[in-house]
Amino acid sequence: MNVFINNVFKREKEGKPLECERVLWIHTEKDTVITISIINDKALPQYKTLSSLKNELESGQLIKLQYDPYAKFMVPEDKLRKNEIKIRDQAWVCIKDIVELEPNIYDSKERYQIIKEVCKRTGKGKKFIYKYLRYYWMGGKKENALLPRFRKCGGPGKSKNPKGKMGRPRITATVDPELSGVLVNSEIRHIFDEYIRDVYLKVDRRDSVRFTYVEMLKGRFGVETKIVRGAEVPVILPDHKIPSIAQLRYHIRTRYTRQKRLMSREGKVAFDRDFRPLLGSETRRATGPGQIFEIDATIADVYLVSSDDVNQIIGRPVVYIVVDVFTHIVTGLYVGLEGPSWLGAMMAIENTVVNKVEFCAEYGIEITEDEWPCHHMPQHFYADRGEMESKNADSLGRALGIKLKNAPPYRADLKGIVEQQFRTLNLTLQPWMPGAVKKEYQKRGGPDYVLDAKLTLKDFTKMVIELILHRNNYHYMEHYPLDKAMSKDHVKPIARDLWNWGIQRDHFLHEVHPDIVRLNVLPEDEVTVSSEGIKFEGMYYWCNELVDQGWFVQGKSTKTVIAYDRRNMNHVYIKLHDGKGFIKCYLLEKSSRFQNLSLEEVKMKRFEEKLQKSLYQTTRNQQDVELSTRLELIKKQAEERVNDERDHALTKTERKAEIRANRIEERNKLRKIQSFELNKSENKNNNDVITIEDTDDSEGSFSPRSKLEFLSKIRKEG
Repeated sequence: MNVFINNVFKREKEGKPLECERVLWIHTEKDTVITISIINDKALPQYKTLSSLKNELESGQLIKLQYDPYAKFMVPEDKLRKNEIKIRDQAWVCIKDIVELEPNIYDSKERYQIIKEVCKRTGKGKKFIYKYLRYYWMGGKKENALLPRFRKCGGPGKSKNPKGKMGRPRITATVDPELSGVLVNSEIRHIFDEYIRDVYLKVDRRDSVRFTYVEMLKGRFGVETKIVRGAEVPVILPDHKIPSIAQLRYHIRTRYTRQKRLMSREGKVAFDRDFRPLLGSETRRATGPGQIFEIDATIADVYLVSSDDVNQIIGRPVVYIVVDVFTHIVTGLYVGLEGPSWLGAMMAIENTVVNKVEFCAEYGIEITEDEWPCHHMPQHFYADRGEMESKNADSLGRALGIKLKNAPPYRADLKGIVEQQFRTLNLTLQPWMPGAVKKEYQKRGGPDYVLDAKLTLKDFTKMVIELILHRNNYHYMEHYPLDKAMSKDHVKPIARDLWNWGIQRDHFLHEVHPDIVRLNVLPEDEVTVSSEGIKFEGMYYWCNELVDQGWFVQGKSTKTVIAYDRRNMNHVYIKLHDGKGFIKCYLLEKSSRFQNLSLEEVKMKRFEEKLQKSLYQTTRNQQDVELSTRLELIKKQAEERVNDERDHALTKTERKAEIRANRIEERNKLRKIQSFELNKSENKNNNDVITIEDTDDSEGSFSPRSKLEFLSKIRKEG
């Protein structure tokens, strides 16, 4: 790296400047360079080796400044005051012969002798000569570096403590000089600051300077009190002994910047939204299609009727729109009754990847692929701090590599592109929407626009699609900031043209199968897998693929993550490969009572079951007590009977010796007692014989007469 005279180099440590020096003289053959510090007021030239200076530059220990710090002193000649020119010229006369003696003047011993002789000749002191030599060397060896530092005098921005009142005297001073007013000293400034902070700059109050002034007089400049109509009122000092409201206004104007006043009185959020500088372009946040998609929702200004019964007014629909920042093309849409919530945002995100030809066909609108060519996912989603601040959104980001950004609270202006779409939607469609909200037409006794509702949800959705198709393909954006490349290619500021131009160059779009997007926008949960199936909220699921993989083997219990659609719990989905695949699972037969129910309905049904169980608990407890009591009675009676009849002379061995024989004897006794007697009548002496005639010889009719016949028949059948 080359080094030249007047180069300025800076040395830093941990971001703090340690030294800043200027090159005064170079001798390449002798490997010598002479520099002087420009931040040390008593600095003198010092020798260094040129090679070591270059090594420090190459290693980064020294940094070359691109701008001369002393350029601020180089005032044009026509703007110099006469006194400044006079002092500069006098100083130059004293040192012009010295500075030409390079490099001898840089040697400390020779410099001492030279300055000594100049002092004798000019009558100036050594301090004067050294002062202007330093000015000259530090300022880049220019005559204007000798200009006096008048512009640094006076302590700008520092508090002043004058002896008397500053500024224009009050008009009362013409009558009596003693009535000229008070001096605003440090004590009064302290009072000003106190009331400015506690009253004038109070957030969301927006009190006037007059109100602040009166509060200050009431609190700090009263000498006594008096009773006026039952209220204790302070008596204020005479006007010439208190600061005026003009002095308070001056203090506010000079000590508190407009930005600070606005931020304190309006709040930072309102300042950033309503008063911030508008120097940039929101469109330029993105450099190509798909880099940023903005998503937001609004409640449409129209009332709708039910598609099943036009007499039922169902309220105002929710509209979600997804817009590409670079091209302003609408890439996704949802019109429904969900939200604003994650469920509505989920539908809009899913719509960004579906084929728009098929989507429009569902509403009877025929388009070509070129009219709405958007079926991609972006690199970033930019949304409000609501739907996108959830685990559901995190899952979308992890699985598809999409970065999610959220606007600060109350900063809808940071999503101006999508917000403008909503404004256009309401204003443009209003004349064609019976039931549109027209607040300006609401008059007492006037027509009620709610009762004018005639559109169904499908009708309104068709209107929105038509408007989006028009804006995507034909709306000429007059204020779109075309760049040089677009202008060169004669690109019209129309959303579809910008989209087609952008995807041929740098774009950030990527295609994802709609099912994968749906999988990752659905809510997820961790569930248990056991031999009974996949259990979730009291429901059990299964599928053949998991059976083949041995997921439901007894004694095995594992955890897995599922995705589910809370609107219908007939299926859940096992997430595979970090959300890039899935296995579809079905309700088991034992959970069939939950078929076609939403998650909320399932929870309600389970709650009802638990409630019924809880209400039955009293009966169950009573019956459990009764059963226990009856069993206890049987046990007690058995114990009493055995104790009365038992032969206590028998030993334990004798009691256990005949168990088998006792069992056979007891069994034979039971057989006789339990034997069947058909046509048993009350008259036990009746000996009539009952016969059953064979009326059907077909197989299955059977009347055995004896055991032998029975055995014979069994052998034949065998």
